Amino acid sequence: MKKTVSILGTGWLGHPLANTLKKDYKVKVSIRTDEKEQMFINEGLEPFLLNEKCLEGLENLLDTDYLFINFPPSKFENYLSFLEKIYSNKKTKNIEKIIFISSTSIYPDEEKTFIEDEIFDNPKSPKIYEIEKFIKQKTHLIFRCAGLMGDKRVSGRYFAGKELDSEDVKINYVHLDDVIGATKFALEKNIEGLYNLCSLEHPTRKEVYTKNASKFGFDKPIFKNKKEYKDRLIDGSKIESVGFRYKYPNPLDYEYSSN
Repeated sequence: MKKTVSILGTGWLGHPLANTLKKDYKVKVSIRTDEKEQMFINEGLEPFLLNEKCLEGLENLLDTDYLFINFPPSKFENYLSFLEKIYSNKKTKNIEKIIFISSTSIYPDEEKTFIEDEIFDNPKSPKIYEIEKFIKQKTHLIFRCAGLMGDKRVSGRYFAGKELDSEDVKINYVHLDDVIGATKFALEKNIEGLYNLCSLEHPTRKEVYTKNASKFGFDKPIFKNKKEYKDRLIDGSKIESVGFRYKYPNPLDYEYSSN
């Protein structure tokens, strides 16, 4: 019998993850409204209504072997309160593995390379810092993701034709395929702990934006009035020490879906 994975947050990342995992698992997904319910059913997924004001589907979603939590905090009035309702449910104690998607924005805005055991109390994002403090002892695996790219999310397109002063800034990105791949790897190999997910190479913003502009035919950003920015780098190599390999170790090699 297939094991069950419940995915809380079935948007840009959660939806393709669900369709990848359904080959090997029974997959339940949360939906914020009924609007896409039939679409998910047609794809072979089991949707349940769950949002900040409606916990109707929570009991069904927590009846699972693996739980993947992937809600953008910006979508909530009080994300921490919402998480408390999930983690306080008695069913969470029976879940084999809880995976939580966090962000490398938790690291301080300092010029250095950050690894997972960094100790700090001056996060770039206080909100992410408080969320991790709450979930850390209750969660088997936390992925701190760098800037998410892939699918139709093309780095640089938003800045087409706009002026930027940050051409030499080195970027921290991770491809959608690698987050999905790391999740599959974690389930198959039963890894736990805290891992950064970030491509191993850090080209400059100008290199990435310029290459994508040429490749996809949008206007190159205009780099002028150059300023000095901190080289705040994320080391994503720890997960490779347990056997995972990035599909895209260099953001200059990212592939994207057709428009």
